[in-house]
Amino acid sequence: MVMETPDGDCAVEPLKAQSVLYVPPCWAHRSVNTSLTDDLVTFFVYPAHAGHDYGSIEERGFRKIVVDHNGTPTILDNPSWKSQDTK
Repeated sequence: MVMETPDGDCAVEPLKAQSVLYVPPCWAHRSVNTSLTDDLVTFFVYPAHAGHDYGSIEERGFRKIVVDHNGTPTILDNPSWKSQDTK
């Protein structure tokens, strides 16, 4: 799970079978399935107002991305991320 706050704090947490992952209020999040053979099946529970403006994510993207590097999921800075100053 790739997550970030409007202030720029970023975190990437593994999603594992039979586990629970807590996403704090105001953290945008995106699920990433790094398996070549297994489906990612999730169940979400959250309040109607999660506290993050996803319009900014749509415009600028996430600051971090997960890519395949020789068969290993690798976290990188997103080269396409746009700061608010460069909209």
